This record gives sequence, C-alpha cells and structure tokens, in this order.
Amino acid sequence: MHPSRQCRTTRVLFSLACAFTTLAGVVGAEPKTNGFAVADFLLAPLRVHLLTATNEPAIHTQLSSNDVVRILGKVNRVWAQAGVTFYLESLRTEAASNPTNYAQRAKEDERTTLLSLRPRHSLATNCFHVFYLHQIQPNGIYFNDQGIFVKDTARLRPVAGGLDEPLPRVTAHELGHALTLPHRQDVTNLLASGMSGGWLNTQEIAQARTAAQQHPWVEPAAALLKRTEDLQRKGGVDEVRELRRRLSFVPLAGDAGLGR
Repeated sequence: MHPSRQCRTTRVLFSLACAFTTLAGVVGAEPKTNGFAVADFLLAPLRVHLLTATNEPAIHTQLSSNDVVRILGKVNRVWAQAGVTFYLESLRTEAASNPTNYAQRAKEDERTTLLSLRPRHSLATNCFHVFYLHQIQPNGIYFNDQGIFVKDTARLRPVAGGLDEPLPRVTAHELGHALTLPHRQDVTNLLASGMSGGWLNTQEIAQARTAAQQHPWVEPAAALLKRTEDLQRKGGVDEVRELRRRLSFVPLAGDAGLGR
C-alpha cells in the first residue's frame, strides 16, 4: 500500500475507533469477555419482516418501525461482546402468505405453517431474516437458514444483569442459533431458554465469529472502511453513504453491555 494511502486508512480507522470505542463484554453476574476494536467487527445484513394479516390476529404483529430500531439497538449491544453487528438491510411491513386458518394449521405442523407465512417475493439468500408476528408457541424459533420467527408477545424470566425487555433478548438469542450456538442452561447466558440473560462465554464468541465468517455476505468492518475511503476518492457519494449507514449500527461509546 502507498504510504500516503496507508496513513489515510489509519486516520479513518482511528477516528471511527474513537467514535465507536473498543467494546468490552456484558456487565452483570458473569465476568467480562473479549473486547473488539471497531475494525475487527463483523457486519451482518439483517432483513426484518413485520407480518400483517388483518383477518388473522395471531399473525398480525403490533410492532412498528420504531420498535424495530429500538430492538436492533439492544440486539447489537448484546452482540458487541462478540464483535458482531447486525445492520438493517431492509425493513418490510408486508402481508403474510397463506394466513387462512393459521392457528389450527400451526397446532398440526408449526414448522411448515410458519415457513408458509414468508412472502416469497421478499426472501433472499444474502442476509439473515427475522419475521415478527403476534403469536406462536415458543418465544422465538430458528429454522436453519430459512429464517427466525419471534412473537411480539414474548415473555421471559428476569435474571440479574439481564435485558430489560424480552424482544431484543429473544431476537439476539435466535441469532445466536443462526450463528450455530446451541442452548446452554446457565441462566445469565444468552443461549439459556426463557431467561433474560445476555452473556456469551469465550468459546461461544469464537464459534459465533467463525460461523459468521462462513457467510460471504458478512463483511469485516475493516473492509467496509477501506471501501469507504476508496469510494470517497472516486466521488461515490451514494455508495459512501450506504457504507457509513452500515457502520453506524456498531454501538457507540458508552453503549456496550445490556442496554436499558
């Protein structure tokens, strides 16, 4: 790399590091875990679907776009301890497919019924998908690479140092499954069932980061910073704006840990 270009890259990294900070682990009942510099973060696209069905109240979510912003902010404060950020690739408020007799069909075959609700036109293979609806049996469920479903009526048992509301915790928990993490019944852990805890241990952090990097559409922040600098030189205003938007989902200084 040319020395002047290397200096510019260093300055950009330093300024963003000052803005975003080096994030430590979750505070609470568990010890702190690894911290990650901003350049070491992995940025994963997340497509959020707010499912609607006016004649099927069990499907029709009560969440708004403002709720999604709040939820995702808390999800990313949890995942900051692993150096992973989920940025909002898009937010779709859309009618569920095949909503008729949802409750009865779900009792007979919940997996098939839930997957049938996904609007086909908004599915993609280059992002994680989260579908919010009003009611399912569990708080949330992950179907391999086919999507995550979370009910907006989720309830959790509170634990010391845990999240203050269920939806960010359930979403973060299911994203943990999407990153290959199994259940772990330590009540303060993110992967415990039905609890509000959000802690990840060192092994889980390493495993989740390895799994994230298997997806070609998950990018290191350092790569986005370099692309931003290159595009700025070429005058790519719209592209620079989009890359900065993605980077803006990395939690700011003072936001590490389980947000209130």
